[in-house]
Order: sequence, then structure tokens, then C-alpha cells
Amino acid sequence: MSVGRPVSVNLSAYPALRIAILFSSGIVLGHEFRLDVPTEWIGIALTVAVCTYLILSRTRTAFVRMYIIPLLYLFILTGFGLFHLQKQTQSNPPDEHLLALFDDDDLTFYGMVTSARTTISGSLLFTVRIDSAHIHGLPTWLQSFKTEAFIREDLIETIIPNGESHTLSKGTYIHFHGDLQQPQKRRNPNEFDYAGFLARQDIYSIIYITDISYFETSRPATFWIHRQATFTEAVTNLFSHKNSDLAKAIILGDRSGLDPHLRSSFSRAGLAHLMAVSGMHVGFILIPLWMILPWFRQSQTSRFTGLISSGLLLLFYAGITGFSVSVSRASLMAFFMIFARIFHKAGSSVNILGLVAFILLIIDPVMLFDVGFQLSFIAVSIILTSLPAVRFLLPTAYRYTKTGALFQLVIVSVLVQGGLYPLLIYHFNEFSIAGPLSNTLAIPFVQLMFLWTFICLILAVLDPGIALLLNTPGDYILTGLTSYVLWIGSSTFSWIEGTLTSNWIFAIWICGLALFASLRLPALRWKMACALIACLLAFQVDRMFPKWHRPLLQVTFFDVGQGDAVLLQTPAGFHYLYDTGVWTPRSDSADRILLPEFKAMGIHKLDGVILSHPHADHIGGMVSLMDHIPIDTIYQSPYGHETNLYHQYMKRAYQKNIPVRMLSTGDRIDTDPLMPMLVLAPSNEISATDPNNRSVVLMVIFGDTRLILSGDAEREAETFMVKTFGDLLQANLLKIGHHASRTSSTTDYLNRVRPEKGVASLAWSNRYNHPHQSTIRRLKESGVSTRFTSLEGAVIYKSDGRMYKYVPWKQNVLEENFRKRP
Repeated sequence: MSVGRPVSVNLSAYPALRIAILFSSGIVLGHEFRLDVPTEWIGIALTVAVCTYLILSRTRTAFVRMYIIPLLYLFILTGFGLFHLQKQTQSNPPDEHLLALFDDDDLTFYGMVTSARTTISGSLLFTVRIDSAHIHGLPTWLQSFKTEAFIREDLIETIIPNGESHTLSKGTYIHFHGDLQQPQKRRNPNEFDYAGFLARQDIYSIIYITDISYFETSRPATFWIHRQATFTEAVTNLFSHKNSDLAKAIILGDRSGLDPHLRSSFSRAGLAHLMAVSGMHVGFILIPLWMILPWFRQSQTSRFTGLISSGLLLLFYAGITGFSVSVSRASLMAFFMIFARIFHKAGSSVNILGLVAFILLIIDPVMLFDVGFQLSFIAVSIILTSLPAVRFLLPTAYRYTKTGALFQLVIVSVLVQGGLYPLLIYHFNEFSIAGPLSNTLAIPFVQLMFLWTFICLILAVLDPGIALLLNTPGDYILTGLTSYVLWIGSSTFSWIEGTLTSNWIFAIWICGLALFASLRLPALRWKMACALIACLLAFQVDRMFPKWHRPLLQVTFFDVGQGDAVLLQTPAGFHYLYDTGVWTPRSDSADRILLPEFKAMGIHKLDGVILSHPHADHIGGMVSLMDHIPIDTIYQSPYGHETNLYHQYMKRAYQKNIPVRMLSTGDRIDTDPLMPMLVLAPSNEISATDPNNRSVVLMVIFGDTRLILSGDAEREAETFMVKTFGDLLQANLLKIGHHASRTSSTTDYLNRVRPEKGVASLAWSNRYNHPHQSTIRRLKESGVSTRFTSLEGAVIYKSDGRMYKYVPWKQNVLEENFRKRP
């Protein structure tokens, strides 16, 4: 191998990248540490810093130039990022929420559909640009706003008769009645932040359509919506019916009609990026354009002609694909690279990437936390930094041959997939092992199909029949791609599930990739090696740190609506679930909430499920749990219930050989020796026969702390426990019985338990009018600091054996730190 002369690196040669990194750091700081400082004060501090920087930049003092000026530079850029984020997030969203004060029969909305798709549940989902709203027929609201509009699956035939739902496509103008609501915010720690996702698209409301009075497709749409609709129809017409939805996803990024199972298979095959229009797609367009760019260097006029023509082409493709983050990033980057090529400007791709990132974050700083933004920029960064190192590893004789090119493609694909591992596991809890092989096999064919289809689109203007015939190879490519993806996606060896055990893994991955990229740079290589070793040591120390402190018990009261589901993560690493949430004919709490939460938390087995009593709001997710996660033992009340749901889960437990243990007063659950659980109820001595008063009531003992889980125990059960246990009922934390109804939490019971803290699990709007005012009054008089899942979402407490401490998960403060007392 020919090494040649040493290669050095000068980091000051990448000013745009440095600015982007510091600006992003300020955004992260602003996100993690919410400052209660007025934005104006931050602006004044930045102005003073900039003035000071300009004055001191003229000095020749070595100390000032080496230390003071760089610190000011650092402060200005990070402070600007923090200031910009705070300024953006403090801006008030549109006030169309005032329309929610009116009944849906009084409101008529007028707007144009900008996107339409069918959800997994079968409902119709539209993005609509509302231009006005009429109240009682009067044009009262004339402010334009974007919204998401739903038509529930069971109402589609009523609202859209004669199967005409296909006519409500992009570009359709509609008049409709509906119930306007605010998007629901995240209610559980690992739940998808749907409200935040919509806000990043400038959407702050959801309308549930109750009636469509009029729609038309002839009204002229906006320029981009019309172009998007035209190209969507053209692509659809070029492919067979079975491949048209996939073609729209790959060429235009329109995944609205794609089968959910196929989307999941693409993800597990490592090819999900094919359906998110990105730099790869822009690269497909750029390849032929890049070859003819030298023709535009003849004169200054031709140079500007080439630059403007290239810019318009990139803008057009970004427009017909909806200006997604990835295609906007790629188009901007391509434009700057074209500028450098036409005008003979020396430009670094890494520096251009930094410039593009800075521009996009100036437009929207919250974009930094979008998973698409993160994956897009990190993938391109890995390609740009690792490709020279991969080429350096090859013998000189093979570097520029076809064999060398294939080797570089495979290795870079492996590096990109591996480099994205922490992000993919963090966001999706899945990682595709088959990704490098899939990309090596699929991308050349997809590139051929992509370019050939665009040629056929041009021919379709002259003769659609000939264009359809000529595009037959593209259709065959998609058929083969679908078969491969479904096969590889269904294979258990192609993907893995997991969770990040420590945030240090991000640092280890970054340093590892940086070390590989610096293999040809001796001046930087040893620094990256030292940084990697330091991160590995820090990771090991972080893993050992919990062993130096008292073990912890974490109690998570999930927000499952009008029901109960409490997870106990014990000091010895066991997992117990007390109740399983709500069941409805359409869904249950396990599918919607519990299983995704367990997956995100890295919980692959439940050591026990304790069912307080067999009502549907407590055993609702039991069947789904047994179907998807191993369960060691089911603990429950010995009193059965004649319902289909009860008999169904009992039958499923028998089929899966899961032991079912009946609990009554005096029993214990001792799986974790550090945390015995005592059964306080039910008992034959309780005269009431309703299931609520036969609830399994547990006292969880850990160190000096006590937790009581009350199920739906009512007055009769509470009276029995007071009579039987007296002052032994005293506990630090109490799950308020029966969703804070008036039949529970009696004064005598609260006076014996004397809890410092309490949690009531219930829905914000429920037909039982929980919590009852009398119960709230009794809790307040007893000095119980009560939290309600209806108000806060999931509630988390941790105990170190000496006290229970509330963990505010919404602020991402999930670290246990009992050295700082509240």
C-alpha cells in the first residue's frame, strides 16, 4: 500500500461547519435548560458580546487573541442558537382554537386538501389549508390556517356516500362541518409526540369531520399543490396498480397509500430511506446534470444560465415532493456544489453541509430535534468523512477501478448503517442488520428505475400509451423490490430490537466514526483514539455508578385513560405490572400504550402481572400482553367475573401455560428479596360482593418506604383494612382507589394510611364525573399531595428506600439523583 506524504487537517478551514455546530449546541442548551430569563435580556447580552468581540478583534495582545476572543466567539454563536430557539418557541401559535368554543353544527370550514391518506385503523386523514370558517352561515373567521382533518372509519360511508372517497385527493376544495380540537400532547414518557410533530408542520389543531356539504376538483389549486397533484397522477399512470403506491413513495415521497406492513418491511430491510425523498434522490437527478455542467463555463452569461437552470430544477423537484427536510437539505447542498463547480470555487462538501444546516436551523431551530433532520445530516456526514478513509485503505491499483468502487460502496453503506445505530435504536428501538446488503443490491436498480421513470414522464406528455409501455422495466424493478423487501423484512435475522443503556453510547459511536475518518490524518488520529478510550472509560464508570449507591424502585403510573396500569421496576431488576388498562372494541391499552412503552424501556419480559379485579378498565390489555410479551405469573383476585374478556384471558393463560395464582389477605409476593409485597385485600370478611370491593390491594415495602396499590377498593374494603391492620397501613405513596370516586378514600382510611403523596388514574373527560369533589376535599384535608394522570399524563416516582421522589419526565429529567433533596 502506498501511503504517500502525511495528510494534515486544519479545522479552521471549515468555518460554516464550526458555526453550525456551535449554533446547534446553543439550541440544545436552550431545549434542555429552559431559562426563565426574558428574551430581551439575552438579546442585550449578545449585543454587548458582539460589540466587545469587534473591539477586541483589533487588539494584538496574545492573551486576548488566544483566549478571550475565542470564548466570545463561542458565547456569541451558542447564545444566538439559544436566543433563536427561545424566540421561536415563545411565539404564539394561531388562535383558531377559539373556534372550539362553538358547536360543530354551527361551524362550516372552507379549505383545500393538501394531502390525503388512509390511516392504519382505516380512517381518512387529510391535511387542509383552511381559508375561512363560517359560524351560523356568516363568514366570521377569515384567517388562514393549516389543520389535520379526520373521518372515522365507521363514518366514511355516511359522510362520503357512493364510495367517492378517492375524489377527496390533493387539490380538492371542500366545505365541511367538524369538531375542532387541539392535538393531544404526549401522555406517557415514550409516546410519540404527535402534537409536537404537527407543530413542526405549523399545524396546531385537529378537526373531526362530521359532514361534508360540498367538494370540487375544478377549482384552481395553489401552484405547488397543483404540480404535486399532477405529478402524483402521472406517476400513478406509469405503473401497474400493485406498484403505483410504492412508485409514488420512492419518486415523490408520497407514502399515503402504502401498506403499513410494507412500510415496516422496508424499515427492517434497511431501505426506509428509499421512501423518504432525500439526498440520494437529489443525487439521482444531479448525476446527468453534473456531467453537462462544464458546458456552462464558456462565458459569464452561460455560467449564470447554468446556475439558474440548475437551481430551478432543484427547486421544482423539492416543490413537487413537498419541501421535506431531507430534500431541502440536499437541494441546498447541491446548489452550492453546482455553484462551486461552475465558477471554479474551491469548496469543501463538509463545509457546505454545515452551511446548509445553519440555514435550515435559522429558518426553524426546532427542526434540529426532528428525527428526519438528524438521520439525514448524520448519514451525509458519515459518507463525506468516511469515504476518503475507505479509499485510503485500498491499494492504489484498485482505488479507481470498478472493484474498488464496489468495495467503497459496500463499506460506506456498512458505516452509514452502523453510524446510525444509536439514533435508530433511540427513536425506533429497531436496527436493520440487513441494511448494508439491501442497499448494495437495491440502490443501483432503484436509481435506474428513478431516472428511467423521469424520462417516461416526459414522453407521457406526447404519448401516454408509449410511455406506459416503455416504463415496463421500472414496473418489474418495483415488483422485484417488493418481493425482496417482504422476504427480508419477515426474516428474524434481518433486524434486531433494543434500547440504549446509556447516553455515552452516542459519544462512543461519534468518536469511533471520527477515528475511522482520521485514519489517513496522523495529526488527528491519536486525538480521536484518546477521545474514544476516554468515552469507553466514562461508559464503564457510568455502568458501575449505580452499584455504588442504594438500589432504586421506580413506579410508573401510566396514563391509560379511565383505567389503571402501574409498572413496578424493582431494585433487583424485576418487572411487575399492576393492572393492564382499558379495553374497547377498537383497541386496548396494551397495544396503544403498554407494549410500545415496554419496548422503548427495554423490557422484554414481565415477572408478574397483578390484576386487581376483572373489570375491563383493569384487565383490558391482558390478552394482548400475553400474545406479545412473556409473563412468568399472573396474580389476581380469587373472585371471577362472567364476562367474555375475563374468560378469554383465562383461556389464553391456560393455553400458554402461564401460572395463575389467587391472592387474598395475608399472602406475599417475594420474587424480589429487597421488595416484598403484602396482600391486604381481598378477604372473605368483606361483606360487599361487587368486584370493586374484592380488589387485590398490595403494600409494596422497600427499605423505609411503603406504597399501597388500592385497585378499585371502596368503603367496605377500606373499612376492613382499617379494622384489620390499623396503623400498619401507614404508607408514603398511595394509588388513590377507584379513580378518586366518592365511594373510596374514606376519612378513616386516609387517617390510617397518612400518605404524603398520592396518584389518581383517570381520564380527563369521563362519564363517571371522576374525580369527585368530596374525595378531593378529603385528600386535601388529609394533607395528601395528589397528582392526576388526567392532568399530567403518566406519573413517575422513584424510591431509594428512604423517600419517594417525583420524576418530571416531560422535562426529560429521568436521572435518579437522591443526593439533592427537594
